[in-house]
Amino acid sequence: MTWRDRLADPALGSLPLLAGLALWLILPQAVEYPSYMLPPLGQVAARIAESVADLSLPGHVLASLERLAFGFVIGNGLAIPLGIAIALNRHASDLLRPLLTFLQSIAGIAWVPLAIIWFGIGKGAVVFVIANTIFFASIYNTVAGVQAIPNSLHRAVRCHGGRGLQVFTELILPGALVQIILGLRTSMAYGWRALVAGEMIAGTSGLGYMTIEAVQWYKTETIIMGMIVIGCLWLMLDRILFVPLERVTVRRWGLIQR
Repeated sequence: MTWRDRLADPALGSLPLLAGLALWLILPQAVEYPSYMLPPLGQVAARIAESVADLSLPGHVLASLERLAFGFVIGNGLAIPLGIAIALNRHASDLLRPLLTFLQSIAGIAWVPLAIIWFGIGKGAVVFVIANTIFFASIYNTVAGVQAIPNSLHRAVRCHGGRGLQVFTELILPGALVQIILGLRTSMAYGWRALVAGEMIAGTSGLGYMTIEAVQWYKTETIIMGMIVIGCLWLMLDRILFVPLERVTVRRWGLIQR
């Protein structure tokens, strides 16, 4: 087994997490500090069990995942077709690239005040922020993927009689698919962060709202619970949705070396 294989071993990768948990257990005995600053591990575990039992935590999780799904579908549903259209038209690409670069530089959280004015506090504003963030992350990768297809391949397809839809299905889509899927993964990560930030400011439910609401009551165990759930949910989404896609596309075409 090579050193890279060892680093990829899930058992080895869990060692830093176990070390962190051990430090968390030892810290209250080694250092005196107010419990509200960093509650003991057992207190956080009890809070998680309580929130699961009264269904408050599952409710917040479902609310967040629903908003993420809406934002992901809307953002990518607009970004991928528009990105392909822009990339296939050099004049449109040259015209729109400065505008897209400008808008992409504006962080998703910066749109929250405007989203509140447009949609009010609640689901609409949060979904807008997520979709906006996902859109700009996805369209960049889509344009890059289409424009990376060599001109020689375009000429080869046309020389063999490829026209219209056939060029799209046999050249454009397969040629840009790897980059588009990487864009989906990247945009989902950015959208997840935008979701949490949006819920903290404009939400009425969800993990971000649950976390920021706990601040005013100094419920640090709830804040840490929210952070743990946010991290674990993203790991699950990444493993369930994108690792299999990467395995059958990116690795299949040899763009990732084992």
